[in-house]
Amino acid sequence: MHTNNDTALRDVRLADLSVREKIGQTVVLLSSRSQEIEKHGSLEAFLDRYPVGGFFVGAEIIKDVMTSNGFEQVKEATEQYRAATRIPLIFASDLENGCGSMIPGLTKLPFPMALGATRSEQLAYDYGKATALEAGLAGVNWTFSPVADLNVNRFNPITAIRAISDKPSWAIPLLKAVVRGMQDHGLAATAKHFPGDGIDYRDQHMTTTVNSLSREEWLAQHGAVFQALVDDGLASIMTGHISLPAFQSQTALGGRFLPATLSAELSDDLLKRQMGFKGAIVSDALIMGGYLKWYERNEAYLHTLNAGTDMLLWPELTYFEAAERALETGELTMERLDDAVERVLQMKRRFGVLAAGDEASATAARSEASAASEPAYEVKAPAGQADIAAFAERTAQSVAEGGLTLVRDENGLLPLVAGAVRKALIIGISPSTADYDDLVTLKEAFERRGIETELIRNVWYEDLIAREPGVDLIVYAPILRHHHPMGPLAFSGEEASACWSALTAGREKTVVAGFGSPYAIADYFDMAPVAVNAYSNVPASHEAFVRALFGEIPFAGVAPVDNL
Repeated sequence: MHTNNDTALRDVRLADLSVREKIGQTVVLLSSRSQEIEKHGSLEAFLDRYPVGGFFVGAEIIKDVMTSNGFEQVKEATEQYRAATRIPLIFASDLENGCGSMIPGLTKLPFPMALGATRSEQLAYDYGKATALEAGLAGVNWTFSPVADLNVNRFNPITAIRAISDKPSWAIPLLKAVVRGMQDHGLAATAKHFPGDGIDYRDQHMTTTVNSLSREEWLAQHGAVFQALVDDGLASIMTGHISLPAFQSQTALGGRFLPATLSAELSDDLLKRQMGFKGAIVSDALIMGGYLKWYERNEAYLHTLNAGTDMLLWPELTYFEAAERALETGELTMERLDDAVERVLQMKRRFGVLAAGDEASATAARSEASAASEPAYEVKAPAGQADIAAFAERTAQSVAEGGLTLVRDENGLLPLVAGAVRKALIIGISPSTADYDDLVTLKEAFERRGIETELIRNVWYEDLIAREPGVDLIVYAPILRHHHPMGPLAFSGEEASACWSALTAGREKTVVAGFGSPYAIADYFDMAPVAVNAYSNVPASHEAFVRALFGEIPFAGVAPVDNL
């Protein structure tokens, strides 16, 4: 068994690794400490047999330690893993809108579309910086963000507010600033999902989706976004279960084009060779429907590695033996494996998981870490934990306020006169109980201003007619967002009934506030005289909305997507 209790950084070279350890460096595993210890006796024994390159933090590892101050327990868990292996691990998470949505006790930032509405590169840099600094508190040094997709199709069920914009000219400078903010402060960034989601109306969790743009369109849109980030020193890129027929000729299963996670034409030829990407490619999760339906599991894993993927996200552990057999039979070459491992080790060196090694490696790491041009924003980091928390909260509030977008105020209702609003009714419309429950902070924001406020979920028009005379303000809060629940980005059932009933009474004292997909206003509240998009159902966005309603701050955001 290997125990690494030495806190000093050290390097690991390709020549230092056994074949099985090389295979392990291409694996990012979903942590399940209790199961690993139960089955193998200890973390050391588990990692001796399966010397993986990294773990994903944000699911089992958090469920084991869920407390109000969970990030400290997550840090403790990551340190236990680090101490149990000879080869230093990298820890990843989906920190798309800050750390708080994945790790208890840390800050929830507004979603990237709210950042897009600010059009502020300084705020984008701070967004990445706040994420990196809080990630460090939890022992996380790699994030599967930012989402670099363009939300061109308003009906796409998994991009929406995760995307900054539907326009590359809008997204590129902000994404570059986010990445720099992360990587300047020790967090490896990952742009996803190559070759670009947001075109199809389908969900790659269910089936392989298609980026149907022509070559010229792709090069001007998604291709331009990814190329800009590649040129600016991006550490890693996540490939999606998405095909790009304009750049593919190879098909399988009845003439279907392979997703990027299985396609050498996209991962190796296009991304690595033509676009010049020198970092590490990580696959999207290998448990998704858009991947599982192509081949038997181990066969699929080998296709993925051979296609140019450097790290596989959540393969089954049978991958180790399958890769060993493939090396013996020639189905996998040592050259391909070594290239993948070297890219992983270099990312680890660059972000402090490994020592930089010799001066040539140190120089290369410094060169990659520095941006193509000097940033035009403040880069100094806060000093301690309390300072980091305060900085993250300020960033959340600044993004929420800067992105808040007034869609229309047809009758000049705003700003509201504080003394004239004594009672308010908030009608939350969401298929997600968790999202509805989060609206309590919106209720509290009104109550802090001395306004008696009731929060209800959905409404039928008869109930609305009965309630309307007793309130001075009605706020509809529609929330549609990815995978809450999984399925189309549309209301049905009781939520559809609430949309049917909306505005049938009290229209003159009604405000609609979109705390999720901005398209909900056009799709369900096109008759509303006053409408606002906040793009995020987080406390900072609730507070910003109420402040703007009463004229305490302006509506400063500009819609980052069309068709609203």
